[in-house]
Amino acid sequence: MGKKYGIGLDIGTSSIVWSVVDESGHLIRVKGQTGLGVRLFHEGQTAEERRTFRTTRRRLSRRRWRLRLLRELFDAPISAIDKNFFARQKLSSLSPQDKYFASPYHLLDNRSDQDFYQQYPTIYHLRQALMTNKRQFDLREIYLAIHHIVKYRGNFLSSGTAKDFKPGELKLETYFETLNAQLAILFIDEPIQLPSLNWDELVTLLTDTSQSRNDRQKAV
Repeated sequence: MGKKYGIGLDIGTSSIVWSVVDESGHLIRVKGQTGLGVRLFHEGQTAEERRTFRTTRRRLSRRRWRLRLLRELFDAPISAIDKNFFARQKLSSLSPQDKYFASPYHLLDNRSDQDFYQQYPTIYHLRQALMTNKRQFDLREIYLAIHHIVKYRGNFLSSGTAKDFKPGELKLETYFETLNAQLAILFIDEPIQLPSLNWDELVTLLTDTSQSRNDRQKAV
């Protein structure tokens, strides 16, 4: 191209638009094609977004590990009384009209689902019954309640939001004195002792909610 030309770029977060113009600002042709186009690409993600996805994957992975461990603990005793219970539980999310069910589906082989939900409308009714009723429960009912606790951890004992939480009194000096006393017993020949610090200053720093956790860690 012997004549003068200019290149225009419009750079966005997920695309770059380009054009080739002459000295008058008119589009010109380059190698038989109009000098105009766009290049699309995936928008960049912040570290916070990637960290959120990574945290979610780890949380789900830990949940699966807890549920596998629970299954291993209950597998033998439950299979002894109902060998197909875990298979039915795996299919519990399907419709009773699904092709997998040659006969009406019941999670518990000795009770219909309708009777079960009349007695326990929600899983929390079952958990409450296990804590308050003094009788022998079906082992599968115990498993279902613990399965829910392990899968959806948390409690509703404390009201309010996390930002309203106020830390209690920290007695670091007492704790470190106890640790040093135990170390003196464990290591008689070569005593190991933790250093004595300004405990009041440390407590003030650790309970200072106006600073972020990282800032407090660096200060400590």
